[in-house]
Amino acid sequence: MAQARRGRPSTGVREAVLRTTGEVLGEAGIALSTKEIARRAGVAESSIFYHFGDRLGLLEAVIGEHLPVFSDATVVLGSRDADGDLRADLVAVVSGLEGFYLRIMPVLGALQSDRQLRELLARRGGDVGPHLALGVVADLLRTERAAGRVGAALDPKAGALLLIGAGHQRAMHRYLLGAAAEDFLPPVETVVEALLPAFV
Repeated sequence: MAQARRGRPSTGVREAVLRTTGEVLGEAGIALSTKEIARRAGVAESSIFYHFGDRLGLLEAVIGEHLPVFSDATVVLGSRDADGDLRADLVAVVSGLEGFYLRIMPVLGALQSDRQLRELLARRGGDVGPHLALGVVADLLRTERAAGRVGAALDPKAGALLLIGAGHQRAMHRYLLGAAAEDFLPPVETVVEALLPAFV
């Protein structure tokens, strides 16, 4: 017999706000206005603050919607064995990070262009922000190094920055230029080939 869910039943407000926020952020020149999001989602503005606390909490929730892509990318490293193909694994990681950053690029744009959001981010004391991805990947590389699956000389933070930087830069070019970015972006495999010596 299925166990009854505890707490208040879902009203769909949270989901509607997240969906609408993604749409609003995806439109050129649209700031992260809770009034506009509430109007488009057909909800009271106060319900946004009830569910998310503040605008930064709302952005954090939007990023959370895309975290499975980031998790899939990092799991590739965490699940590899000593006989695995490091080159292929790093290609999968960079591709996954690229997909993650491509999805959250509008969120990063909102953070960069909104002084109040940046101040909220600074006041939160580091519990949300782009640096968190660096810690996750560095921890995985630290584990990989201890297990002898990547080079003993690898600095985990530096390695993480290389992988994340490659994924982020590819995502930014694709987001800004669309299909035209493919005319000058090197393939992920070529990027990884250049990075590989740092990991062996």
